[in-house]
Amino acid sequence: MRQLARSLPALLVAAVPLPIAAQDAAATRTAQLDAAGEAREAGDFATARRILLALLAATPDDPDLLRRLAMIEAGAGNLAQAQARIDRAAALAPGDLDVALARAYILYWRGEFAAAQDAVDTIGVRDPDYPELAALRDNLARHARADGVRLRSLAVSGSVSDIAFANRAGQTWTGQSVAIAVDAGRANTLTFGLEREDRGPVDTQLSGRFDHRIGNGLLYVAATAVPSADFREEWSLAAGGEIAATDRVAASIDLRYAEYVTGSIVALQPGLRFDLWRGLAVTGRAINLFGGGEGYRLGGYLRLDYHPSNGPSAFAIGASYPDVEADGVRQLRSAAVGLTLPLADRVALTAATSYDDRENSYRRLSGTIALTYRFGGAR
Repeated sequence: MRQLARSLPALLVAAVPLPIAAQDAAATRTAQLDAAGEAREAGDFATARRILLALLAATPDDPDLLRRLAMIEAGAGNLAQAQARIDRAAALAPGDLDVALARAYILYWRGEFAAAQDAVDTIGVRDPDYPELAALRDNLARHARADGVRLRSLAVSGSVSDIAFANRAGQTWTGQSVAIAVDAGRANTLTFGLEREDRGPVDTQLSGRFDHRIGNGLLYVAATAVPSADFREEWSLAAGGEIAATDRVAASIDLRYAEYVTGSIVALQPGLRFDLWRGLAVTGRAINLFGGGEGYRLGGYLRLDYHPSNGPSAFAIGASYPDVEADGVRQLRSAAVGLTLPLADRVALTAATSYDDRENSYRRLSGTIALTYRFGGAR
């Protein structure tokens, strides 16, 4: 009994540090997790990753740490690594809704929308009001709506031109056009147009164009047809695109084949656009024309655009290039200016005037008015 009494204080002393050490370890872990969270919020993903990897080294099968690390990788743009981390966490803790929700978000960010929707539905069965679930469900619903077909814009225009000829009396030409654009999913737009021009004889042009947006540019194909053409092409095909070379420079290329009563032509137009300053951009193009009974001819144009984030926009164009009509190829010198005024959230009015001097043909002074309506939800 005396021996037990002598040993008891020592046993008590030895037992005290254990819960204190555990509490210190828990406090340290909490502090480190808080520091990782603050670093993530500040966009310092490298620091957050370093903290979590140090914790994970001690407990490599901790699903919560794997979940947090997966979200760090996603924030840093490493979505494949984020997917690998969250899949491992889900395998370790299949019933953890925090892990399941993080996995659903990562699937959404990777563009795997069907799989993300399945994950959201599974979580919703267990807890319909789980925090942040509604926000992801709404994002997926918006994406599903955006993948459908919707009207983008409708534009109508009218023009009047005063025409002067060298050897005969002048004329007044008129034109009308209508164009409707339709979004087909997030990346595709179809545009259909009808244009009528009255020069005495009347030509009516039907047109269609398909645009496909890629990460830093777009590609397009287009076609026109003019039934019983008098002065325009009988039909044409075109293709091209634009891609951003840097934050301020974009390169473009356009190739067009057209069939006229007098023969066929091919036009190749490489170009560059420079974003100068706060909505101000300049575009230059070389116009290379082959065929039309004239062999090879070269021209070009320069265009200045001002498109602020809101308010009126404007453009100015100067050009000299080989122009093709049914009477053959003529060098055309042209200048134009225009202004677009937003009349309402979805309505804009454009007014433009131009002057054309077509060699050995005619001089034209034109005015054009166009009204554009953008439908709700158009991108």
